[in-house]
Amino acid sequence: MTEAVARPDPQWGFESAEASGLAVDGLACSAGYRLLFKSLSFQLPPGQWLRLTGPNGSGKSTLIRAIAGLGRPAEGRVMWDGVARQSGSTEWHSVMLYQGHAAGWKDALSTRDNLVLQRALDSGLPAEHARSEVDALLERCGLLSRANLSFQRLSAGQRHRLSLARLAGAQRKLWLLDEPTTALDSHGQALFGRLLSEHLTQGGSAVIATHQPIDCDRPPIELDLGARAGTMPAAAG
Repeated sequence: MTEAVARPDPQWGFESAEASGLAVDGLACSAGYRLLFKSLSFQLPPGQWLRLTGPNGSGKSTLIRAIAGLGRPAEGRVMWDGVARQSGSTEWHSVMLYQGHAAGWKDALSTRDNLVLQRALDSGLPAEHARSEVDALLERCGLLSRANLSFQRLSAGQRHRLSLARLAGAQRKLWLLDEPTTALDSHGQALFGRLLSEHLTQGGSAVIATHQPIDCDRPPIELDLGARAGTMPAAAG
């Protein structure tokens, strides 16, 4: 049985239920009968991001889904601003934005209509209100010329750019992202780095599983689930 145990620097351990931002306390997750990691604790304050690395099968996607409330950990708890996260609650939905490998776009809908629908779901606003800002998001992400194409006609890179357009319009404090730069060219990766930098500057935070470097203004906190004892260095000021 392979175990990855993260034991952060004391200042990043779970010290107080009053801490702001995300706190993970003693989390353990498994896949079937195989323990992926245990005793995982960290705090992620506003304005910081955590880069999650490790080989396939080490539990990166499982951890992100557990934080999002889409999977149940074997042990531990997830806190936000000192309050235990309630999976599926309106309050938690308004705080976090999860993007995994399956983005949930509709093949038959146009690029524009897909983003309108997703913006309406994310914001809780009627579609006609969401529509007014969608073209600006598509233009920023290099997709305005593809706005009327059906999603199924987009390339892999363009599909991931559509996910970036969703991020660009999202007003969520916590991003939970699983391999967000996969299939993006260098321009798309640079765009993601800018979006992340803006998000952090505005007081947001992010947990990102990735094997690729991310060009962000702020260096990440590193967590390697493939290591026997993960490290959590101090965040940059």
